Amino acid sequence: MTRIDLHMHTARCGHGEGAPLDYALAARSAGLDIIAISDHLPLPVTLNPEGHYSMNSSELADYVQDVRDVARMSADRPRVLLGIEADWLPGRFDETQALLAEHPFDVVLGSVHFLDGWAFDDPHLIEEWSRREIVDVWTRYFETFTTAAASGLFDVMAHPDLVKKFGHRPEGDLTRLFEDVAAAIAAAGVAVEISSAGLRYPCAEIYPSEALLRAFCRAGVPVTTGSDAHSPAGVGEGIDVLREAAARAGYRKITYLQAREMREVEL
Repeated sequence: MTRIDLHMHTARCGHGEGAPLDYALAARSAGLDIIAISDHLPLPVTLNPEGHYSMNSSELADYVQDVRDVARMSADRPRVLLGIEADWLPGRFDETQALLAEHPFDVVLGSVHFLDGWAFDDPHLIEEWSRREIVDVWTRYFETFTTAAASGLFDVMAHPDLVKKFGHRPEGDLTRLFEDVAAAIAAAGVAVEISSAGLRYPCAEIYPSEALLRAFCRAGVPVTTGSDAHSPAGVGEGIDVLREAAARAGYRKITYLQAREMREVEL
């Protein structure tokens, strides 16, 4: 059994704590075999004026070196991969691609946190939800999510239904939506993350929901696991819950990446 956590953030992201070595040591204590330290790729200043969402561009090279140093120190267990979480920013494909090309990342997580400039998962901006139709937000989110997946920038799409974080859900049967999303992700050829982060928030369930996870499995979409830890104490949190959810959905293998190439191990 290979225990994998490809999603964790350090203090450099502006809303986490700890250094890469702290995360590697925590992963060893948690019995993890493979981890990726995956801080947020620098965001434009217009979206990150206070520096709370991501590191600054001047920090990226140092971040990469820090993680690579820890990877060399932790050659045995856990295996430490150089990761990054990059936001899909419409109109900024070239800038994102250029930043990603500067460094030898093992895995690039793709995510959608902004809809037309609104950080919909930021608790400080939660009041904006009351001014919007939930079904419209969900529709816009998944349109953006599938567009991001098809961009070719990313290896794994992180926390696929993050839009439910605060418990906002449209009424009615979501089967058709989930089937369409799964088909689009399968066509894009990327993996998706099963994340325990949702268990910490009002939605109180993993990302993606088990219904969406089953749709991904039927469509043949590979999966990996991540805690989205923002402190060393959270590393590996819920990983076994995620593995069990994957098995219930029909998965028999789990994915990780090295040098941006997918590799599978038995679940």
